[in-house]
Parts: sequence; C-alpha cells; structure tokens
Amino acid sequence: MLQKKKKKQILYALKSKQKYGKRGGGKRISKRAWKFLEKYFLKGDVDKSKRYTTATMLKRKVEEGELGEDEVPKLQTIHSWILRYSAQHRQKMAEMSINKM
Repeated sequence: MLQKKKKKQILYALKSKQKYGKRGGGKRISKRAWKFLEKYFLKGDVDKSKRYTTATMLKRKVEEGELGEDEVPKLQTIHSWILRYSAQHRQKMAEMSINKM
C-alpha cells in the first residue's frame, strides 16, 4: 500500500504529467461587454455625476436586451477590469500631457 502511494506521487512529479498554460485560462470578457464597460468608464470620467457602480454597469444592458446573460462576467472580474483600465487610462493621459509640453 505504501509503495502504491509513493508510485502515485512519483507519477505526479513527472514532467510529462505537468500541465502548462492553465493560468488565466478562464472565461474572458467578450468584446461587446468590453466596449460597454469602456463607454461607461469614460462617461464617468468626463462627468463625475454619471459614475456607475460595478454592479450596475452591465446589468442595464442585460435588462435592455443588448447583452446576453452569458456575456456578463462576474462582479470581481468587472472590478479588476476597472482597476486595470483606470491605471492604463491615467498613464495614457500623463503621456499625452507630457507630449503637449
């Protein structure tokens, strides 16, 4: 019995059994959902009174029928997207202001 456990552990450690490319292999945000998120983000950036929460950004489009339920990512995914996009947006704006000088 002990030998079987050791044999099993050795099999899992073999390079031929390793699985590559699994990180980040989950569901991606669709292009249509990406465009809506970008539009809502930029609207909120221009007019601070029109800021949307993470929960309401894409739910409105689902209610209107423009997006399907399967196209809407999880709230954590939307929140992470907002953080990444805002950092990229700030960097672009900083580069543009430096180029104008």
